Amino acid sequence: MRHPIYLFRHGETAWNAERRAQGHLDSPLTEAGRGQARAMGETLVQELRLAGYEPSAVIVRASPLGRVRETLAIAAAAAGLSHDDQCFDHRLREMSWGEWDGLNGAEIEARWPGAMAARRLDRWHYQPPGGENYAMAVERAQPALEEIAVLAAERPVALFAHGGIGRVLRGLFLRVPDTEILDMDQPQDAFYRLHQGTAARIGTQAGA
Repeated sequence: MRHPIYLFRHGETAWNAERRAQGHLDSPLTEAGRGQARAMGETLVQELRLAGYEPSAVIVRASPLGRVRETLAIAAAAAGLSHDDQCFDHRLREMSWGEWDGLNGAEIEARWPGAMAARRLDRWHYQPPGGENYAMAVERAQPALEEIAVLAAERPVALFAHGGIGRVLRGLFLRVPDTEILDMDQPQDAFYRLHQGTAARIGTQAGA
């Protein structure tokens, strides 16, 4: 892989602020989230300039969910990235919480007593009702990452996704154990440059 993959999470959403599970459901970016998206685009321009790339050289791949589309639109405008509907890949969607999508911890506990504690005992394999676990997410993330790596052999790639699936993609790239993936951060005011077997965290002004 000659060129870097820049891995982004969407900006803060209304449900992030309310600590609600989103999964395959959506809520809009907050004002802070829109600022984070803009800052990520502006910081990406600086990164590209330092690496000797023009924004027009960057290939974009993204989750099709609304919060990523909104983040991508803002960041791409700030960075001068070109993209169209062909950039969206359903394999990059967030991990689904199934029947828990849209609920907060107290609501989940009220409807499924003891379920949150059970998940904490085995976060990698625990599957919410109708949802996904990390092992299932790997099955769709791995082939998506392999295709993106092929693209990065020719040009840099900007990859816009989510917290959970983003840490899976980063962990697969780094080839680290499952336990390390679970402990990875999920920043909304920074992104990662994946290149030559390393993941460098790139902070933005929104995170200053």
